Amino acid sequence: MGFLDRLLLTVYMLALIIFSALTVLVAAGITGPFRALQVALLNPDGRLVTGIISLLVLISSVRLLYSAFRPLGMRVVHDTEFGEVSIAREAVENLLQRVGKQVRGVREVRPRVWLGNGGLEAEVRIWVSPDVSVPEVARQLQGELRRATREVVGVELTALSVRVENIGGEGRRVRVE
Repeated sequence: MGFLDRLLLTVYMLALIIFSALTVLVAAGITGPFRALQVALLNPDGRLVTGIISLLVLISSVRLLYSAFRPLGMRVVHDTEFGEVSIAREAVENLLQRVGKQVRGVREVRPRVWLGNGGLEAEVRIWVSPDVSVPEVARQLQGELRRATREVVGVELTALSVRVENIGGEGRRVRVE
């Protein structure tokens, strides 16, 4: 769940808590909240504020409903005699990153995997050392990534592109102050 979904869930839950509390008060015979809402709805500014709040709750509801029923991330699925095995896209990306870093001359690997028309496809962005042949490193990297995907995941990569982001420089580093 991303930050936006967490924020919307928080707004939605707070609105639901307030609405539930007010409903309990009105059901208990305390009509002050109900009268305050009536006065607010008679006032043009009160209608505007109530409309904005209601719109935010509606948007939150629709977004959360969409999040609940959207398909999960891409998965590679194998059917075996014991049942179904699914492998998450993130797991394949982690495998490619780990294998890619083991190739001599590769300093950093950032893979991206998706299901294309022909099957599983990947793009890896790499940072390499200045003392290596880029075409040779790319060829070796492609071979290792294809081998690892075939052996570990059980699927052939139908497309694999290597994009060299930098030669000799360090990969992006997080600055700590």
